[in-house]
Amino acid sequence: MNTLIVYYSLTGTTQTVATALGRKLEADVEALHCDRYTPDWRGMLRAGYDSWRHHLPALARVRHDPSNYALVIVGGPIWTFHPCTPVRAYLQQERTRLPQAAFFLTHGGSAGERCLREMETLSRHAPVATMVLREADVKGDRYGAAVTSFADSLRRAESKVAA
Repeated sequence: MNTLIVYYSLTGTTQTVATALGRKLEADVEALHCDRYTPDWRGMLRAGYDSWRHHLPALARVRHDPSNYALVIVGGPIWTFHPCTPVRAYLQQERTRLPQAAFFLTHGGSAGERCLREMETLSRHAPVATMVLREADVKGDRYGAAVTSFADSLRRAESKVAA
């Protein structure tokens, strides 16, 4: 399946997952870029405030057109019980150009299922598969089995569509 993985990562946790998933699926991988947030305390405070206030930031132009892919996987961290604002901005901007979609999230606390539903609403796409990973599991290198399971779910979804 022709697959694109689009993700946002401020601290590198989500990037680790996106990179591993990209290798498993032999997919194109693209990071979302947003100059508004930085990994220092000021940037993180701004990120939390924007997330809470539903302020969507401007994103740098993406290199890959999602409409050129059969599946687009979108991932990012959870900020203040919502998908991070760059992911929300991307889903809202690209929702008319997304083919099938899948979602993944990384988090330090909770709200994974709620955030997945929010991503579905923003994109107007029911995901073919989802994955939620705790930051501690990623940093502790205990996420490989979840990534493999997610990739397998995506392959099963592809085979159902092809049949």
